[in-house]
Amino acid sequence: MPITSNVAWDTRLESFKGRDTAQYIETVMGMASRCAACRLPLGPGAAVSLTVDITESHDLEGMVSLTFDPAVYHLQCQEPALRLIQSADFDSDLTSVGARLVLARGPGSERSIPVLAFTLTPSLVFGAPGGEMTSALVSALLNHGFQMSLTGSYGEIVRRSVPARDTCTCSVSDGRAGALHVDGELLHSQQHDQTDVGDALWLEGTTAGHILVISGDNLVFTETGLEVGVAARLGTLVTGIVPVIA
Repeated sequence: MPITSNVAWDTRLESFKGRDTAQYIETVMGMASRCAACRLPLGPGAAVSLTVDITESHDLEGMVSLTFDPAVYHLQCQEPALRLIQSADFDSDLTSVGARLVLARGPGSERSIPVLAFTLTPSLVFGAPGGEMTSALVSALLNHGFQMSLTGSYGEIVRRSVPARDTCTCSVSDGRAGALHVDGELLHSQQHDQTDVGDALWLEGTTAGHILVISGDNLVFTETGLEVGVAARLGTLVTGIVPVIA
């Protein structure tokens, strides 16, 4: 079994991830803190293993859709594995996860912009068998006016972001919930706590009439914030300015 840093993984993973395999493993490890079996902390440098459940479906034109659902274990708890699952309904188990933050519009600027960041999990890609796979989330957002971002710098992201198409809106209902709609479909929603200082600041920022949406695959959400550097390097980071509908 191959080992990347301290992570043992199933060699078949490379046939799905190709040259992005090492980066994928790094991303998964960046989000893992406890063993999926014993729930004890993984610990720095601990011998660990990666298991990936890949769900595959085909449409009538032969297009393949794949979801990647990883889990990290202590190597003593479980050997590395890859499980391929055939499914007719590839998006039935997709959920969105996200976070809110407020970013300054520039160095020394007193103005700020509220940010809604989210991704889909497991990640969903599609393509022709044997060919390059494309992120379904990234592709959908690009089709609605979002722009690719190749930088993980928040300052540059804010400076370069442009408005998405008018098919994208963010609704804020009763001051408690924010929901992103794309082409009339709910893509992501988050509840707010008005007694929380950060949430109150975010909600106050929405009164300016727009928010910045940061999305794509390989976003890393942690207890202390959001890491977008990996997504930027892999070309799966997109941004767009979206109007707010109260």
